[in-house]
Amino acid sequence: MTTRTLGVFATVTLAAITGFPSNQAHQALAANDNGGPPQPPQEAIDACANQKEGATCTVSFHGQSVQGKCVKGPEGQEPLACMPPPPKPPQEAIDACANQKEGAVCTLSFHGRSIEGTCAKGPGRNETLACMPPPPPEAVEACAKLSEGATCTVSHHGRDMEGKCKNSPSGAGPLACLPPRPPLH
Repeated sequence: MTTRTLGVFATVTLAAITGFPSNQAHQALAANDNGGPPQPPQEAIDACANQKEGATCTVSFHGQSVQGKCVKGPEGQEPLACMPPPPKPPQEAIDACANQKEGAVCTLSFHGRSIEGTCAKGPGRNETLACMPPPPPEAVEACAKLSEGATCTVSHHGRDMEGKCKNSPSGAGPLACLPPRPPLH
């Protein structure tokens, strides 16, 4: 799989995880040029000032109000930031798993290409069954000798990115290196 394909997969995955359009997720992937984990924007942090974890919050980004919950970072670190709930998967992914059971093989058409995946519940384990493409081989290879939660490194657009080895939403594997959640832009 090429670096470009890895970029497409990462962008689609991040867009699905964050609920933001893929162009915003792609921008967020490149947001932290020093190689560290991306930080939430100040607006998201300010929306949770003096709040407790799990509190409902509202924050505005680019003139658009987003409701969410105050959450800690992916590793449980402070500060709290306002994060929207996981999005519903794209309709094409839902349609590919219509009348299927979790774990069934499915095919998803993406930018004129067919991608084989597995029917699984979306990010946040919502009840919507959708076709989830497999992680790119580079991301799987980065975790081949590691355990879930281990720190890993995967190359994206010629740049090494640190992440954590994570299992698929269905829990069926394989482990793959997933960069930290991008900040909300």
